[in-house]
Order: sequence, then C-alpha cells, then structure tokens
Amino acid sequence: MFTEKLICKLGRKRNMPFVTEQSTIWAAAVIYALGAINFLFDKFGKLHTIIDEFNDFFGTKKSTTGNKSKEIRDLFSLGYWDKEFSTKSMTKENPFENMVMVL
Repeated sequence: MFTEKLICKLGRKRNMPFVTEQSTIWAAAVIYALGAINFLFDKFGKLHTIIDEFNDFFGTKKSTTGNKSKEIRDLFSLGYWDKEFSTKSMTKENPFENMVMVL
C-alpha cells in the first residue's frame, strides 16, 4: 500500500527517474526508503532486517540502493514518524504525537 502510493508520487514528478534506469534498483530504493523511516533496519525493533540481507534479496548494491533511497527521502522530505508513510504501529509509538507547543 505505502510502496504503491510512493511510486505514484514519484510518477507525478517531471523527471521520473525509474523510467530511464533499472526498475529493480528503484523498487528496492522505494522499499528501503519506507523501511528506513519505519525503523526496519533497527535491530531492536520487533520487525527488522539487516541491510546486507535486504540488498541480497533484491540483488542490488548497498551503496546504490542507499543513495537512491536518500534521493527519494529528500525529494519528499520523508523522515521518522511521517504522517503519510508511517505504519500504524509506528504512529502509535510516535513520541511527538501528543506534544503541543505553547508560546
């Protein structure tokens, strides 16, 4: 669900990077970006994986996938606890959800 949504957002950009380059790398980068903001690579999380295993699964290089993922995260300003792309469990654990700024 989140991957499809993020790919659709990428598709609305003028220069769709995944059209001219290998689709496998961009598929891995989209999932990597979403995993990174949802702590998929944090070994203390309930669900986690090792980056090397992730790249072995997709048959991609660690540096390439990481760089493309960073491009995606920068392009859409994705970060931890992103309201649009965080999983339900991450949203529940968001320490900033109930904070209010008082001036």
